[in-house]
Amino acid sequence: MLFQMMIVLAMASTLIEMMFAARFSIWRKNAHKFKWVNMVVSIFLSFILGVAFSAAGLIALGAALISTVLSVPGYAFLNWNMDTPIAISQGGNRTKFYWDNFHVEWTKWRIALGDLGKIFLTIIQVITIPVRVIRKVYNFINKYTKKYNAYVATRRASVTPTL
Repeated sequence: MLFQMMIVLAMASTLIEMMFAARFSIWRKNAHKFKWVNMVVSIFLSFILGVAFSAAGLIALGAALISTVLSVPGYAFLNWNMDTPIAISQGGNRTKFYWDNFHVEWTKWRIALGDLGKIFLTIIQVITIPVRVIRKVYNFINKYTKKYNAYVATRRASVTPTL
């Protein structure tokens, strides 16, 4: 139970830290450039959240360590997304830029993927021709066998001798 509380506290601290870092560029740039700023900010935020949710000392410390480790790739992503020269040339938010372009390109991809699906379907239909032919012949024979058996049964019933 305490370990789960530590994990939840670390995740909450990391998410809050990344949300603030995404808003304030000076925080984001310094935390990515200087790892001690990242450590101090993570530990401080985990301490504040620990106090807010009345976490014990070791739980808050463990959450601070976990959130510090988790925030390193978070700051690397934010740097790639917002602070690199390519990101600045694309408007400062690469994920939004790529998402907007995805909707434009998706119409072309949808046509290509539909054609690829038709090709796969045709290949599967050609490969399974023997199975489908055997199944149709079996169903045909089974259908007329049942009709013939029903016909024979009615003829026998009408021809049965009475004593």
